[in-house]
Amino acid sequence: MISFALKCNRSHLIAKSRLQIRSISSIKPLLNSQNSSPLGVDRSIESNVKYETNRLAKNGKKFWNAVTLSVTHDKLIQLELDGKAIKTPLGNKIVFDENKKLLALLLQKEWETIPDSSVKQHALPLTSLVSRCIDLENTNGVNGDLELRAKIGGDRDAINKDLLRYLDTDTLLVFSPNAEYEGALRTAQNDMYLPIIKAVEEYLTANFSKDHKHIDLRVLDADIHGLRGNIQNDTTKAAATNYLNSLSLWNLAVFEKTVLSTKSFICAILLLENKAQFNVSNNLKYSVDDIVRASTLETIYQTERWGEVEDTHDIGKRNIKRNVNAAALVAFNKK
Repeated sequence: MISFALKCNRSHLIAKSRLQIRSISSIKPLLNSQNSSPLGVDRSIESNVKYETNRLAKNGKKFWNAVTLSVTHDKLIQLELDGKAIKTPLGNKIVFDENKKLLALLLQKEWETIPDSSVKQHALPLTSLVSRCIDLENTNGVNGDLELRAKIGGDRDAINKDLLRYLDTDTLLVFSPNAEYEGALRTAQNDMYLPIIKAVEEYLTANFSKDHKHIDLRVLDADIHGLRGNIQNDTTKAAATNYLNSLSLWNLAVFEKTVLSTKSFICAILLLENKAQFNVSNNLKYSVDDIVRASTLETIYQTERWGEVEDTHDIGKRNIKRNVNAAALVAFNKK
């Protein structure tokens, strides 16, 4: 970033500093929150148990020859490496019902295409997310291990609390100054964000608000509110909590992954509702590409103006798109 900044003129540095200050101000409440993970940390793999997913994450080396699918005695599809069941970070077997055979095939292909050389953690986005889904379901079951649940942040109330913090500083609820980029960024935000915000307000009001009390998402407008933080009101938080409680643990893991990737509670709603069997509102129909664009709109305009920082902006955009697409695939093949 230092070399990049040196190439910028004085006006760019001032504008960039203002953006950084605004960003720091908006996430400060998250960083100061007690008993919570740092912003954007995905806790999907946090176990010292020596299973395949942990071994690959720690060693970064390919250690198998064949990836296969087998059918267990209880007619579940099981993912295997060299005939041995692949297990999640908590030691649960990665198995699927017959109706999720497509997802099993996608995971098989994901492991088959890993190169023989050094392996990066992001090479298994589907496996990481599916493992999180399975571990959440197992630790939150009737006989779930409370210690393991705490270790992976798997308590449902705690997950809800963490996710709600993202609604306060949601990417789609922060609007740039009108004068920035000659108004181009703000115009793009108005065109894209405002219809989404309205649709989500209507959706939460109709389905999750007590007595259908109108939900009014609070936005942070740089021209009006300056550098203050953004906090949603109790009515909005209650409706958002009701929405989260309506999700299966499988879908909650998908929602969590999307929020962590996009820094947007709203983007996660869009993704799940577009993958729902019965979409309740045509106004919530947005493609994965739309969701990725919405979450990276400010970065798009920054790189168009000042250029792309190699190994920073390009990698960041790829990671977001990879993770959101993985979430969409798992959501489509949900339980």
